[in-house]
This record gives sequence, C-alpha cells and structure tokens, in this order.
Amino acid sequence: MGFVKRYSVPDIMGQLRACAYDMNDMRLDGYTQWGCKQDLYRIKFMLDELLEKGHTFVPETEWLEEQEKERVVRILKDG
Repeated sequence: MGFVKRYSVPDIMGQLRACAYDMNDMRLDGYTQWGCKQDLYRIKFMLDELLEKGHTFVPETEWLEEQEKERVVRILKDG
C-alpha cells in the first residue's frame, strides 16, 4: 500500500495567510492581533521541532539553498 497524503498544503498555507492577515488588520484590537501572532509562533516552534527530528535527504541542502535565493530575490524585488 502506498503513502496516502491526508492534508492539503495549499489549504494549510491559506489558513496561515489568513492568520497573518488578521495579525496585521488594524480594524482588530491588539489582543486579537497578538493572539494571531502567538498562533503563528506556536506553529513555527512545532514545525522547527518536527523538522529537527526528520532525516536529511540527498537533495535537501540544494533545495533549501534554492528556496533561500528565491526568498532574497522576492525581498529585493518588493523592497
């Protein structure tokens, strides 16, 4: 039996973007915005922990470097 993917990356990313939007929405009070930021931190800490426990794969370093370069280009382009 093959691996069955039970989650949707686009859905998860969409929910994270919605949370980030609320975190920066000036129509919301600081208490609500701070709660959104705390949620994002909790997710970040969990992801960091999960990734540390994972194996290192052959193309991983190259892929991460490529992602970082794309991130820098986006920052320079937007800034």
